[in-house]
Amino acid sequence: MHHPVIKSRKQLIRLWFEFYKLAVADPHLQSDLATSKAFYEPWGDCRGVPFDPWWKEHAYLFGGTKVEEITRVASHPNVLNLSIPLNVPVTQSLPAIKALILERQRARLIEQGIDPDAVKSTTTGFGTYEFSPGEIRGKVLNEALIIYTLWLERGKPAVNSDFCQHVVETLRNRPRSKWTPYILQQAPEPDKKRNLRFTEDQLRQTRRYLKRAEKVCLAVSRGHFPG
Repeated sequence: MHHPVIKSRKQLIRLWFEFYKLAVADPHLQSDLATSKAFYEPWGDCRGVPFDPWWKEHAYLFGGTKVEEITRVASHPNVLNLSIPLNVPVTQSLPAIKALILERQRARLIEQGIDPDAVKSTTTGFGTYEFSPGEIRGKVLNEALIIYTLWLERGKPAVNSDFCQHVVETLRNRPRSKWTPYILQQAPEPDKKRNLRFTEDQLRQTRRYLKRAEKVCLAVSRGHFPG
């Protein structure tokens, strides 16, 4: 039973996008969303929109965030394409690279109406949609997102063995991916009345996942991910 691997930047942005849609639908987060409205305006109306078509139109908003070899020229305004000769010593190339980057950063600030001499860092104003600092546990966030979504669809029921069984059955009956959350992989056992019961630890972990998802939705409504 293979779990999805959540490591790439695109996959993490998908989680951000899905949590944002949940936040938009939450009546308790509307004041926070109103405050971050300008921040999310370039995302457009995400309600009812699948991630993949949205990504095709909005991937440019996220740009590049790491040094890597490219096979084609990147077009994002926050990416500088360089041609670096491999037959030149690194000690000779680095000062030239640094100078080019600083020059382009200053030019980008000026393009945005920012005085480069009036800011502490030449990266100010870049990377609007960046993840919050710290480790992002994509697998846990993905499982929390799915459990939270199912919990909302059920009308926020009590978190008991019946709900956990619903989660397991729903995920196992999907047409393709049939994995179940790690915390629910241990099968429920019958009690004295022959009713299947998950352990108290599994119920407690499920509640923690729901609290985690609520916390992420709140952070996302304020323009942060994962929070």
